[in-house]
Amino acid sequence: MFNSKFNKKTLGIIGCWPPPYGGIGVHLQGLVAYLENEGVDFILYNTASTSQKLPNVVSVSRHRIFWYLWFCFFHRHKIVHLLAVNWFVRIMFGIISLLKPGKYILSIHNESISRLLRSGWLRGRLTRWLLRRMDIVIACNSDIEQECVLDVGLSPEKVYMIPGFIPVSRKNRSEIPGYVQSFVKAHKPLLCAVGWIGRTSNGKDLYGIDMLIELVSMLKRDYPEIGLILSINNGQEEKNQETIKTYRRQGGNNMLLITEDLEDIIPLLQYSDLFLRPTNSDGDAVSIREALWIGVPVVASDATPRPEPCVLFRSRDMQDFEKKVRYSLSSLSELKTRVKNYDMPDNAKKILDIYRQLQKGLNDEIK
Repeated sequence: MFNSKFNKKTLGIIGCWPPPYGGIGVHLQGLVAYLENEGVDFILYNTASTSQKLPNVVSVSRHRIFWYLWFCFFHRHKIVHLLAVNWFVRIMFGIISLLKPGKYILSIHNESISRLLRSGWLRGRLTRWLLRRMDIVIACNSDIEQECVLDVGLSPEKVYMIPGFIPVSRKNRSEIPGYVQSFVKAHKPLLCAVGWIGRTSNGKDLYGIDMLIELVSMLKRDYPEIGLILSINNGQEEKNQETIKTYRRQGGNNMLLITEDLEDIIPLLQYSDLFLRPTNSDGDAVSIREALWIGVPVVASDATPRPEPCVLFRSRDMQDFEKKVRYSLSSLSELKTRVKNYDMPDNAKKILDIYRQLQKGLNDEIK
């Protein structure tokens, strides 16, 4: 069931290859492409429910529980890197690090670790134990980095702050569907956002979709041709169908387009005037850095540290959100210049440097 040639590779990565196209999946697409280009010896174990066949990606989703048990006792990778938000999977990863020698890396791509540390005695203790078991922890923003060092007590040398965005070549990108193109042509200015329907944090809509709907209604008098495209991942779930219908009624079918047909947000960003991120909890948000990479100004909540070019508004403050969007629409030329001058860090190289550092340590131990 598990090809032995994969098990012999130096580096094993565990994560969710898209679809769905969330932050971790997009991050892995960029990382895999970079590692392949650098000639790195690795395999990605895909725990998502896709059967897509790629040279260095093997799907384990159909036998996930059995695979974790197998991995606990039989993997032979020298370095293992986990990118997952599921608490059970993370604890299993800690157990694996106990049973099998090697170097272990955990990437934290959202604020779930912060919640787990405060979610009760058992979960909090196990989460601290997991973090302390790791050789390296990669935090996607400075708040998580500081929490690992100051709260959990990890050595600063073990914690790296590396955002999740890794550029991927624009070649072979799929064009946006025809009905989306028609909407793009009919609307100016064009706003863009991404999210999941029905997700909540602190009792509020996690992705601020309710705020996006209200925003369009507030702006339509001064911007009669305004349009908002919301790209979602879970619209086909039956429980979300009625919610989507409600959003469309509230936002107006002629001003709001909700689509689940975009595998890649970058082709849409190329047509957008503003990218909006009104989340009330976040990690780093790969989509924000995708927008900045393309050259699109971003208006985002201050729920978490954001890249410098972003225009920030107070989280869940509708009045401030509207104010900052109006300011941005009236200052697009200035904001685009600011975005253009933003220096995007080479996050893939930073991760590869960590792999090489750990590999060197292993070689020194053998000597």
